Amino acid sequence: MSFRKVSLANNGICLYESKHLPGAVVTPHYHDIYQILYILNGDGTITLQGHAYDVSSDQMVLIAPHSLHAVYARTRMTVLVLAFGDFLEQLSGSEALFAHAFGTSKYHMVDSMSATELRDSFRKILYEQSRNDDFSDLAIRGHLLQVLLILARSWESQRFRDSNEHRAELLRDYIEAHYFHHLSAENLAARLKITPRHMNAIFTERFHLTPIQYLTDVRVKHAKELLIGTDKDIISICFEVGFETISTFYRAFKKKVGMSPQQFRKSQS
Repeated sequence: MSFRKVSLANNGICLYESKHLPGAVVTPHYHDIYQILYILNGDGTITLQGHAYDVSSDQMVLIAPHSLHAVYARTRMTVLVLAFGDFLEQLSGSEALFAHAFGTSKYHMVDSMSATELRDSFRKILYEQSRNDDFSDLAIRGHLLQVLLILARSWESQRFRDSNEHRAELLRDYIEAHYFHHLSAENLAARLKITPRHMNAIFTERFHLTPIQYLTDVRVKHAKELLIGTDKDIISICFEVGFETISTFYRAFKKKVGMSPQQFRKSQS
């Protein structure tokens, strides 16, 4: 059992690439910081606290401080290593949540939608590390928080045993968090790595709506809240909740609510 020092940037975070040739072995060791190992390609075995896990692309392990771990590469493996200190524990109100979600080492097979979001966050961290301007430290911390949020929610979602139910729940959560983005059936299905037809079937079975119908419901719900709680212009609300055109917004709103946005606002005053 040996300690290995990992050098972090001044912001307490470092994302770097680790390459392993076929048959390479990283002997058991531990660190005094957190590490997230994300497998970009290849396959092998990672041992955590005496338990061996087979790993391949889009899988990851969280290594908590002082956790003994080792790596064996069966094929050429490329691993992204996100190393960070304990600064998150200093964030107000986050201590208990942080300890619960990341207090122990764990293996995790990331679902396809979470994997896409993780890759985006890793790319942003790499970009900010290379940019290294006055705002990069703040940006990197924000992207690390996003990574941890994605992982925590992904771990929480494992309570669903049925894979189709799991996918439907993931998709619902994604829509509710990204309703203001430009979303289509095609790009939503691509995130799940299934066809739009299959996506519609499993989502409708769970929620009795297609994903796009659910997206419209979420947008209209938020539009109603803005119409009641603010004096924002109709066009601003249309933009804020994700509709591309005012005519599309009017049609969707009237179909769901039975009146135009202006009529709804007046009815609530």
